[in-house]
This record gives sequence, structure tokens and C-alpha cells, in this order.
Amino acid sequence: MFIKQKSQEISLALVKVSVYIRRADFRQRLERLAFQLLEDTASRDFERALSTTDIIWALVTLGKTIYEIEPINAKILLQELDSLNAAIRQSAGLEGLPDLGTVFSKLPVVVEKEAISGNKSDVDSGNDDICLRVGMDNGNGNGNNNGINGTIRQSAIIEKIRQSGKIALKDILAAFPDVSERTLRYDLQKLCNQAILERIGNGGPASFYVFRS
Repeated sequence: MFIKQKSQEISLALVKVSVYIRRADFRQRLERLAFQLLEDTASRDFERALSTTDIIWALVTLGKTIYEIEPINAKILLQELDSLNAAIRQSAGLEGLPDLGTVFSKLPVVVEKEAISGNKSDVDSGNDDICLRVGMDNGNGNGNNNGINGTIRQSAIIEKIRQSGKIALKDILAAFPDVSERTLRYDLQKLCNQAILERIGNGGPASFYVFRS
């Protein structure tokens, strides 16, 4: 059960991270391996699953080095991959006495920090805002069914814009009622800074966002 849950968490995180990868070939490889990991663990092909985790580990490390994956995301992914790898080895009888520390699914403890003032650096905002937890809190810090955090929340915003072509700020606020307006504005600004979105308007409720050409 742990292996299945952990592989699902890692695969979801890989797909979400891939949204922001600029190099198409690298993005496609990571997405393909995310699904491959699910297939390997679901079929209990542990030998192949170990090989898949090793490849993902290497690609994530490379992604961090070439600035395609945020360092904090890479750190979380590598930790989770190590945990899954150890659990697979134990389940397959490849190690001796079990280490109970690797048996229980642990959510990485990462605190999302909103911009406190206009002086917060772009580097800080880029690293602090992204969190890959699958059991998530919302932008107000209160966990519930709408707890979409960091990368996953921004991915949801991108998907809404992809479906409609453009979306007004007021509609984004309505779509995430349990997330503060400040947090959503911060998400939108981050996506604009990454040249993914473009804001049309003065930033008020009537402003809307489109994909940057």
C-alpha cells in the first residue's frame, strides 16, 4: 500500500513540475517516466521500478542543475524517490532488517511563504512559493478539499485559462474561494514573471489573463 501511494504522489508531482519545463524533450521524458513508475509499481515489477526511480533521480538532479526544476522541488522529489526506492527494496527482499522510517508515507514539510513586501527578491519568491505536497494546505494555511498549493494551484490556473482562452481575475478568485486574494495574485504574478501568462488590464478585478504569445 505504501509503495502504491508513494508512487502516485511522486508521479503527480513529476507531472506538475513538468508544466514549467521549457525543453520539450526533457519535459516529455519526465512525464513518460512518471507514468512508467505507476505501471511498474502497479504490476509489482520491482526490478524495473528500481531502474525507473534511478532514471528519474538522475533526470531530476540534471533538471536542477540546468535550472529547469526549482531547487526546493528537486530536493523534495529526491527525498521521496529515496524513500520509495528503499521501500521497494525491502518489499522485494533486497535488504535485510527493515527500517521503519521508510515504511510510512511522509509528506515533505515545506512552508509556502507569501511575499511580505514589495522588496522580496525574485529568487526567494521562486523558491518559496512552490510546494509539491499531495496532502496540501490552501493559500490561507487551512487544509480542506480545495487545498491546492504552489505548483499544483498554479497548474490548475493554467488549465482553466487553457480551457477558456482567457480568464478574468474575479473568475479566478471565485474558482478558489478558500485561497486568499493575495496568494492568487502572487501566483498570477509569478506566472507572468515566468513569461507563461500575460495580464490585460490595470490589475483590478476586471483584468484578465491570457497565455503570452
